[in-house]
Amino acid sequence: MSRISRALRRLPRHLPEATLAVLFALLFLAWSCLTLTGCATVLDTHIPPPLLRPRSYLGQVAEALSLVTHPFLIVIAIVSVAVFSFRRRMRRLSLALAVAATGIPLQTTIAFATHRPRPHTVFADSISHIGGAYPASHVTAMTLGAWVLVTLTRAHRRGTISVAQWTAIGSGAVLLTAACQWLMGLAHPSDIVGGLLLGIAMANLALSVGGVDSILSAWARLSLRRDSGGKRAAIVFNPTKFDDLSLLRRRVEAEVHAARWKPTLWLETTVDDAGHEPARRALAAGVDLVLVAGGDGTVRAVSSELAGTGTPMALLPSGTGNLLARNLGVPLDTDAALSLALRGRAGAIDAVRCETDDPNGTGVLTQRFVVMAGIGLDAQIMEDTSDDLKKVIRSGAYALAAVQNAAPDPFMATVTLDDGEPTEHPVVMALLGNVGTITAGVPLFPQASPSDGKVDLMLANPDRVVDWARLGAQILTGRVQEGFSTTSASRVRITTDRPVPFELDGDTAGTTRSLTVEIEPRALLVVAPER
Repeated sequence: MSRISRALRRLPRHLPEATLAVLFALLFLAWSCLTLTGCATVLDTHIPPPLLRPRSYLGQVAEALSLVTHPFLIVIAIVSVAVFSFRRRMRRLSLALAVAATGIPLQTTIAFATHRPRPHTVFADSISHIGGAYPASHVTAMTLGAWVLVTLTRAHRRGTISVAQWTAIGSGAVLLTAACQWLMGLAHPSDIVGGLLLGIAMANLALSVGGVDSILSAWARLSLRRDSGGKRAAIVFNPTKFDDLSLLRRRVEAEVHAARWKPTLWLETTVDDAGHEPARRALAAGVDLVLVAGGDGTVRAVSSELAGTGTPMALLPSGTGNLLARNLGVPLDTDAALSLALRGRAGAIDAVRCETDDPNGTGVLTQRFVVMAGIGLDAQIMEDTSDDLKKVIRSGAYALAAVQNAAPDPFMATVTLDDGEPTEHPVVMALLGNVGTITAGVPLFPQASPSDGKVDLMLANPDRVVDWARLGAQILTGRVQEGFSTTSASRVRITTDRPVPFELDGDTAGTTRSLTVEIEPRALLVVAPER
């Protein structure tokens, strides 16, 4: 990971909201200068309000809506929710609502100070006509009220479409309020723009002060009974795999609520730890299920700790390959995967214990994998694959790295299967699979099963272009790899004549001259669709 990426991860998660608050505050100040100096009057001149009659049907509807959206009523509603939140120990949400509520008296103060007269209107006897025109009080208040509505409903909405729907509803309410103020002649268009800018600035300030994640998580957990006898899950997540972590939290908390589980334990991976320590913390907490939201590296780290413990694991695929999820039939859609995780049944699959040379020269390094391991060319391809490029073209990044290594140097591998006699093979790579399908859905080991008590092995040494073409065609069609040595065993030992790179589940792990893998039969419980 680059220094820039690490620096971005250390930035406060509320920085976007704080930035928007400052930006819209500056826009409000600039617009106020234009309006109060008369530069914005050209907008008011070109967009005059229509001649709306008070006793007409449209006039009565507009006046009724103006009364419903009166700032006094909206501030009472926001303060009421803030008090309710405080009493339910949702302190962050309460603080955010309190900050949002201050936007309405701030608007009143600004209107009193500027004392800009309202336009001439036949609705001068309306209660909405009281006070200065700039910034438009109803628009400011409704913007803040819509923000409260959208923020709270987002906490229970799982998908992007639902969030967009509620955002559209809130935006529509603001636009309808602005339209009523303009149709009734209670505010100039410039007043409405000023009210909108002030409302957005205060809404984002409230979000940045309260913290988006804290607000949404607290509200989503509100209806969960504290004395619930339900199960509890922990989620180990890689924050670099998500553009919107708050959306992930909303989805998880909504599904947890629907399944009547207790509040989720959130555990974040780091650059130096792909998930080992978070998984151990989850086990120490005694959770009933560990959700893994990350790529194949996170899955491997968590499964390494869970193997043999009896605690099941569920997958929320979030990486480039998602190989274990694909091989087990776990949905790649987050909502579907969540529903399966909390309501599905856990089945046992094999884990594979792997021993290699310790790079520090202190002996043997023991690790686990659940998908695939390899030495030689495939590990070199993994090493040369750009992480940034994977985000753009996903599995295509591996193909580009393969082209860069089109002429690999073979090495001599001595292979021992179970208790058999060692055999020597000149190879460019040795692949070991606990499952059959690799990146891009390619069936490398069509007969492999993650619960057959065997690890599959392929040795490859294509020394001509035609050999590489034949291997690629056979793999893509799912045919038996003719001309390439394939077998299976419960224990495989490979020694090489020189240090070669090796990888576990797609993560490069250095170099080694000795690789020993051994099946741990049905050691890992994973929630997956029944087959």
